Amino acid sequence: MANLLSATDETFEELVLKSDRPVLVDFTAAWCGPCKAMAPAVEDVAREYEGEASVYLVDIDASQATSQAHKVMGVPTFMIFNKGVPVQRFTGSVSRSKLAAALEAVVEGDK
Repeated sequence: MANLLSATDETFEELVLKSDRPVLVDFTAAWCGPCKAMAPAVEDVAREYEGEASVYLVDIDASQATSQAHKVMGVPTFMIFNKGVPVQRFTGSVSRSKLAAALEAVVEGDK
């Protein structure tokens, strides 16, 4: 199991918005069953794109300002940022392949 790093209200700007590479953000919550079900897929995508993209978890309960700023209304919500701009968004459970394909498109377009 990969150790995914968390971004918080305090670190989101530096880790995500100022990143020089694409970033996949998983807006999640400890009480969310679908979030727990998606965790292995998110960890797998993080391993696959290590060095090319970053992957961070944002706990919506602990980082409410960030969640509200990005209009997260349900979890899990996945957002892909490129150069600080959100370029892709999915809410709810999605397949690992869909998540990877979306990140791949941004990584390839960034080269």
